[in-house]
Amino acid sequence: MTSSITSYAQLEEFGRTRLSPNFFMREFLQSEIATWHGMRNVPENPERAVWAGQQLCNHLLEPLQATFGRIHVRSGYRSPEVNAFGNQHKLNCASNEKNYGSHIWDYPTVEGHYGATACIVMPWLVDYVERGGHWTAMAWWIHDHLPYSSLYFFPRLAAFNINWSEAPVRRVDSYAAPKGCLIAPGTPGKPGLNAQSYPGFPELLGKVMPFTPTKSPAASLCAPPAAALASSIDSTAKPLHATSAAPAADSTPARSSAAGEKVYYRAVHTITKWRKAANHSTLESAIRGPNGAAALFRGKVRIDYAKHGEPLFALVWQEGSSTGSLIRAEAGQPDGIRVVSIPVGKLKEFDDLDGVSERELASYFSRT
Repeated sequence: MTSSITSYAQLEEFGRTRLSPNFFMREFLQSEIATWHGMRNVPENPERAVWAGQQLCNHLLEPLQATFGRIHVRSGYRSPEVNAFGNQHKLNCASNEKNYGSHIWDYPTVEGHYGATACIVMPWLVDYVERGGHWTAMAWWIHDHLPYSSLYFFPRLAAFNINWSEAPVRRVDSYAAPKGCLIAPGTPGKPGLNAQSYPGFPELLGKVMPFTPTKSPAASLCAPPAAALASSIDSTAKPLHATSAAPAADSTPARSSAAGEKVYYRAVHTITKWRKAANHSTLESAIRGPNGAAALFRGKVRIDYAKHGEPLFALVWQEGSSTGSLIRAEAGQPDGIRVVSIPVGKLKEFDDLDGVSERELASYFSRT
């Protein structure tokens, strides 16, 4: 089948398609197989690929990146041609039949279910493993917190495939030791249930929305021109922190409500009891960026520590979200900080009063 993307201009425009607040289609089209062997890694059904990619990014990759920092995509979408070539030449690609609803986003599984997979590397997890941690901790954390379908871990860089599916299996396997199936389908999982398997891991940041089944992309073999996708695609997966109900399948897609929404950052010091900073555009930068909370507690932020005193707490939230983060330094924790959730309503209350007692803030850490 021939793709509706038939020109460079169409491909360039298709790559600009925004899948979620922080992910665009272009980074998922990069393929070393296609680059080296002179192949085109372009969806035959662009509309379907975008729809599946939106689910993967909004439901799985966005909350992972919000909680653990930047995600590096090693492999995302594969066209049937590229995947078949990789399989035939033993380039670590499963058969097309096994990759429908997985790396081949624009074709459903044999059961008719759409899905999308990306192979990702998380620098946070790389560092965690290098310090003596184990990949299994991340597997259990995801199992407890995110609506994934399958995970497959690899030995190098703690990389793993993460799959979203209309019909989630919720199974974890690995080529890294211990090899085989770590979490079988049907294993219970909810926030904190298996916390003993991921001690010291941060709490989930942002809001994870449950998937509401709707009509999958149109079954027409002729997808619309790529240039029209950004305005015509039916987006059932709304970005994180969205507060309104998901649109019906035939409604006009909503714009990203999280993109550009204001991030609030406050710090409590021994001298300055309520310091406001307005230099953060994302939750990730406010917590783990160069001028974020983790750097603040390490004494690396460019502020006058003598004037403000030692930092005691940092508070971070984003407009439109129901929960924010309360942070303090804690030895032995990842990045040297402990993060707990706190209702945004409370944070706004503190902000209106220009402060809150240290005792009250400390009490939130004893509740978890």
